[in-house]
Amino acid sequence: MKKKEKQEVLDIREDIPIRRYDKQKKCFQRENGSYSNLYQIIPRDLVNSDVDEIEMDCFKWAKFLKIYGLDIQIISMMFPCNTHTQQEYWKKRMRNNTNPLYHEMIKRKLAELEYREKHAVTKQFFIQVFFADDNERKEAIRLIDSILGIVPEEERRTGMEMLEEIPEKKKRQILYKLGNKNSRIF
Repeated sequence: MKKKEKQEVLDIREDIPIRRYDKQKKCFQRENGSYSNLYQIIPRDLVNSDVDEIEMDCFKWAKFLKIYGLDIQIISMMFPCNTHTQQEYWKKRMRNNTNPLYHEMIKRKLAELEYREKHAVTKQFFIQVFFADDNERKEAIRLIDSILGIVPEEERRTGMEMLEEIPEKKKRQILYKLGNKNSRIF
């Protein structure tokens, strides 16, 4: 029998060769000078959507996979449920409330939201794209935007886009989770 040699990873850079995050280009630069970026796939309600809309989305993805020639990776992850906005709303309602019966209902709502934030997770999907150089990055982003549509970070969706940009902090969390499978994201 042959002995299997254990190859230890001494540094996370061996697994995920990221050099730095470029804030101007909003993507990661890799050790070899190439670039990598992450976009969140906008989920669709397949149960309540019109059949034609679902079919159109399928055609968009098929066209993208047929035309786009560079490397991509589709990632699915479980993220903690974020109920911060709802909690802020109910806290504001509690401060402005004068009815004691309504006060109990608001406390119950806040307790539910806090429990959900601690114990519930949401499944989110991401697409990671890889580029050899800056010119290829610009051209690929233009192609992705023309086929699937990309929602910039601070703008509202129109409903036709399939991807949205994500902030640097979340990109770093995703890469951290890819390198550390048993860790928890907060």
